[in-house]
Amino acid sequence: MFNTGNHLHLTFAIPGILYPEKSPSQLDHAQLTRTFAINTIGPLLLMKHFTPFLPTKATKLPKEPEPGLPPYAVWLTMSARVGSTTDNQLGGWFSYRASKAGVTSVSKSLDLWLRGKSGDNAMAMAYHPGTVKTGLSKEFWGSVAKEKLFTPEYAVEKMVGVVRNIELEQRGRCWDWRGVEVLP
Repeated sequence: MFNTGNHLHLTFAIPGILYPEKSPSQLDHAQLTRTFAINTIGPLLLMKHFTPFLPTKATKLPKEPEPGLPPYAVWLTMSARVGSTTDNQLGGWFSYRASKAGVTSVSKSLDLWLRGKSGDNAMAMAYHPGTVKTGLSKEFWGSVAKEKLFTPEYAVEKMVGVVRNIELEQRGRCWDWRGVEVLP
């Protein structure tokens, strides 16, 4: 049985798959469905099953948080800068862009829901890690400046740093590895 005095403090939903379509003629129903299933629907289902473990308004959080942790629970969902309609200058990557725009929207909706359920005890945010040296980005490593291609360890360090420093007033938005807001 789950002890009601316990709760999730940090939740990172980090799914990702990319089909880099450059033209509408490259769109494929199965790939579109898979992209949305993993990138957008996956985090929604994680929210469904794990938000009951976030603190509520009635939860008494410690006056002093654990060292290195924010004083409230944080739900982070991995988005991407290419999901920003405002920042889209190149087009392409139709399914990935749309699925990550969906993630940013879903994160905002979750945060609005958490305001009612948890008050200041929990918040949600979306996050853009930059280009991380993983299988997802392997095809593009050659076109990324060396200092902008992050190791997974560095990417996690930056992500945790942003989560540690995010303020409640900044909730419900998308932030990058530098702590700079990524506009929707």
